[in-house]
Amino acid sequence: MIPKDLALDIALVVDGDLIVHGFLDDYVHDIGMLVVLGDLVVRDLVSWGSVYVDGDLRAEGIVYGYYNDFTFEVKGEVHARALVLYDKSASYKTGELGVEVESYHPPKEQLRAARDIFVPQVYDGGAKRARKGLLPKLGRPSYRRVCRRLRDGKPLFRSA
Repeated sequence: MIPKDLALDIALVVDGDLIVHGFLDDYVHDIGMLVVLGDLVVRDLVSWGSVYVDGDLRAEGIVYGYYNDFTFEVKGEVHARALVLYDKSASYKTGELGVEVESYHPPKEQLRAARDIFVPQVYDGGAKRARKGLLPKLGRPSYRRVCRRLRDGKPLFRSA
């Protein structure tokens, strides 16, 4: 169990379950890779590198997989408030997901559902558009903005 956020810039293999009481980021200083031979439980997960989970992946908030040189593979189910994949080879089973945005060519319905639950500030130009009373342009949340808000302790999701 990790009692706080985990910045992973190494290859880490966990023989069993991994619980992170915070967010896990595998691209802070260098690219990390994670192999969990059990379940992974996190508050939030943002991944540039490779992630392999032999069991289920459970996140309270977001799971965001980004960048095409690495993979996202979960043998069990992914459970999260939001799963966002962008230009990422991915293999997983859908568990309880509030919103799912597929890696390649997501349908507009997925992008609209994501826009409905995320704060405008996670979109490029979203804060400026919100000040004008407009919704963010239809698209994926920005990986960079999501990471920054998580590091700064700012919310990603609109109030319920």
